[in-house]
Amino acid sequence: MNDIIGTISSYMVNQTSSFTPEHYIPTETVYLKHHWFRFGHTNDLEALISNDELAKDYIIGVTSMSMFILGLALLWFIVIISFKCAGQKRVGFLAGRLESPAWRPSLPPIEECLTEEDDENTSTHMPIGHHASSGPENFSVAGTDLDQEKQEKKFNRKALMVRVVFVISGICVMISGALFYSEGVTSFVNSLNAVQYSLLIVENTALESRNLTLSALEAKHNLVSGLNETISETGANFCQGSDQVATEIRESGQQLVSNINEMSSAVDESLKSFSTDLMTMANMASEMNENLQTASGFFYALIAISIVIVVLICIMLTVTFFSAKDISNCFTKCVTCALIWPVFIFFLTLSWIFTTLFLVFSLAGSDFCFKPDDIVLAFLNKNKDNFDSLISAMLIYYVSGCNIVPENLNDITQLIAMVKSMLAAANDLADNIASDGVDDVATSCGLDKAAATALQNGVQVISVVSQDLEKLLGSFKGIISCQNINPIYTSLVHDATCTEAVNGFNWLYGSCFALCICAMTMITFRAALYPVKRPELDQTGLSAPLLSSKNGGH
Repeated sequence: MNDIIGTISSYMVNQTSSFTPEHYIPTETVYLKHHWFRFGHTNDLEALISNDELAKDYIIGVTSMSMFILGLALLWFIVIISFKCAGQKRVGFLAGRLESPAWRPSLPPIEECLTEEDDENTSTHMPIGHHASSGPENFSVAGTDLDQEKQEKKFNRKALMVRVVFVISGICVMISGALFYSEGVTSFVNSLNAVQYSLLIVENTALESRNLTLSALEAKHNLVSGLNETISETGANFCQGSDQVATEIRESGQQLVSNINEMSSAVDESLKSFSTDLMTMANMASEMNENLQTASGFFYALIAISIVIVVLICIMLTVTFFSAKDISNCFTKCVTCALIWPVFIFFLTLSWIFTTLFLVFSLAGSDFCFKPDDIVLAFLNKNKDNFDSLISAMLIYYVSGCNIVPENLNDITQLIAMVKSMLAAANDLADNIASDGVDDVATSCGLDKAAATALQNGVQVISVVSQDLEKLLGSFKGIISCQNINPIYTSLVHDATCTEAVNGFNWLYGSCFALCICAMTMITFRAALYPVKRPELDQTGLSAPLLSSKNGGH
């Protein structure tokens, strides 16, 4: 941390006074999401800050599409349940199982089924010239094999189509999960790290500024103490003589006393409030950083959810392979019914909820990032009574791009001018004493040699402390200057928030939405998980007449 503070301090002190903030241009993602369809509601985030009637309209607009998507997901679930209740005979594989058509073997001609005795009886009782026909009365089913073969091929194509769609959907779910992590989570984690780093710089800058104010206050205290000691040893006017040397020393000393008293009051009035407010700002930045550390655990939970879904998809694809081979046992049934579907549907429901949340965050973030500086200024102006006046004024100064200069910064400039005037007076007095010598000063001012020496040493101490105080105030002014703090703000808001975070939320929403769509498709085509259901052949109605003929029954 000390290295960071040192780097910041060396950078800030060496900045030039002229500074023009970089103009912010929203990204294409921000522009597109800001103009996202809102069912006619406003997309102006400032309406939410102003807390007027448009605030409700904005909230409805930013959540309307999420509610619409959630409604479609609920409707899809209802349709799937309805198909399940309708049964396989009405909706086919959409009910959840693949069932092949009933297969009935073709029957041979009746002549092949009759015995010799039956043939004699048939020929005896058949009129002369009457020939047996080949119609259905002879149990001939010519063409049945061909029809059944066509039905079987059609069913096999349907079963293959169901399994292919199921497998492709599963692969798409895994791809969406990979994009969810590689693009969405990674971008947002990068944004989170950038925000935390910017807040760390803010905290360190505030602490460094506070240390400078404390050092300046200490230097002022030492300056006043040195002046009081010099006065006590030399008298109220430094010099009691009446010649020209004494008059010059006395006038310079009086001017120095006046400058020190004026500077002391100004330092107390300005820097003490600065010190308290800077400590408050450092604590705020530290607290925000701790909260962001807690929020990072949320994304690790999202990664865990995506991993669980991918593992489930792999298991489901494995079960699909076994079902295609008509392999079904207690293990596959237990895995499918007791493990896959309950866990899969639970995490799918969570994914739908996260999808709607990511869409809301993406839209709200894009609305903010369409004109972030204006929105931040509107928020600060509306809530300036909730902040310390100094913090509020300085934040407005930095966000506005140095256009609205606070009075406190002008006070620091005036204070530096006072210190320079005081330093000039101290140097003049030190030069006068040094040029005349201790013995001449003692003679002219009516002082003994010890008092004259104390006067000379005291003025030198005042001069040195004044130089230190000038450097401290100059460094303090440099460290809080707009050209040093505004880049921190732009890095925090323009880069970390409006580039990385919005892009991350966009990827999180898109990949999570695609994952949900593909997962719902898998549920719709869930029949691929089960072996084909083949109904048993009912031969009762066909075999009875044949058996009766063979036994001679009429």
